[in-house]
Amino acid sequence: MRFLHGLATIVALALVGSTLAQGSANHQVSVSIPTVLRLRIDHNLASDHASVPVSVRVDGALREIDPAATRLEVFANTAWQLSISYTPVGGGSGLVLSWHAAGSSGVLGSSPAIVAGGCATGGWRLIDVDYGILNESADGTYQGVIAYTLARP
Repeated sequence: MRFLHGLATIVALALVGSTLAQGSANHQVSVSIPTVLRLRIDHNLASDHASVPVSVRVDGALREIDPAATRLEVFANTAWQLSISYTPVGGGSGLVLSWHAAGSSGVLGSSPAIVAGGCATGGWRLIDVDYGILNESADGTYQGVIAYTLARP
């Protein structure tokens, strides 16, 4: 009898223990993914605002721009737009430069112009920007800075 009473106690405790072990808990998890906007210029500079020094030499009919083009790469997990502007340095204010990229073109000036834009890229998106001279300038060497700004629209 004692054996049955002890066995009944063990079974009762096992049932109570298994009932207690079957409890559940809920957790609410919140994940925030920050906005990512990255700009690479010529495969070696990563930032969200960068610039390229540019030099133009005019000698009669000879016109040289260095660099003549810039290769850009954009990585974004949200909508984005890439703007370009030009600031002459020294006495280069009489020079008028143009840009051409992805089927669009415009005049480089101190006010930013939108070169490209889009939705999340899903990887690095390549953008080549070419430069040109729009006006007849006096012979000489002109200096300036082309600035690129990557931002949300």
